[in-house]
Amino acid sequence: MTVGGYITLVALDVYYLVTNDPALMRATDVVLVIALLSSVVSILSGLTDWNETFGEERRTGMLHGLLMVVANFGFVTSLWLRVGAGPDQRPTAIAISIVALVILLVASYLGGEMVFGYGTEVNRQAWAEPPTKWELLDVPAKGLEDRKPIVATTKDGFAVFIVRLDGKIYAMGNTCTHAGGPLNEGKWVGGDRCEIECPWHASRFCVKDGDVHGGPATFPQVRIQAREHDSGFLEVRAI
Repeated sequence: MTVGGYITLVALDVYYLVTNDPALMRATDVVLVIALLSSVVSILSGLTDWNETFGEERRTGMLHGLLMVVANFGFVTSLWLRVGAGPDQRPTAIAISIVALVILLVASYLGGEMVFGYGTEVNRQAWAEPPTKWELLDVPAKGLEDRKPIVATTKDGFAVFIVRLDGKIYAMGNTCTHAGGPLNEGKWVGGDRCEIECPWHASRFCVKDGDVHGGPATFPQVRIQAREHDSGFLEVRAI
């Protein structure tokens, strides 16, 4: 809504410059105010998302946020010129809005990269390819120790978290759905110690069904069924 509002604003501004229709002045001012109000919500939600990032993803988010602040400062300046500086300043206000829109579009591209490139606030297993049919792994069933998880990789590169828990074997995706942390490096938590805590941001998953038992993760793990093959090795498939 924010980006669309600012694009609409600039389109109306350009039309005003072409037609010099005074009726458009009030319309553009209203659109600008609405866009600025919606941007406050976007900034707050973006700040929340950014708090759960790290590394290059965090730096990209920081640049995205900085450009958004600069762009919105430009739009606020434009609004002040439109309302408080007189009609003769409207061309300057429009010019500032156009520059601010260009900055906003660059920031929006970085915001898209956060989601589609890094998967910020997106299920990190969304693009995974777990085995849909039984697939034999190079993991001997008898070699698993209680509550000592191992990681096995399928032929399509899907990382499987495998553990023996009170005599029964469980499996699920090993990549944390929040930020991609390796769950096999986490620690056991919970009353019956059946939850694994991600070592990166402390999201907790039940190894019995892959459900989230504590955030910041909101998406469950891919559920994997595991059984012992006649050869003595494990085979797995997604449920």
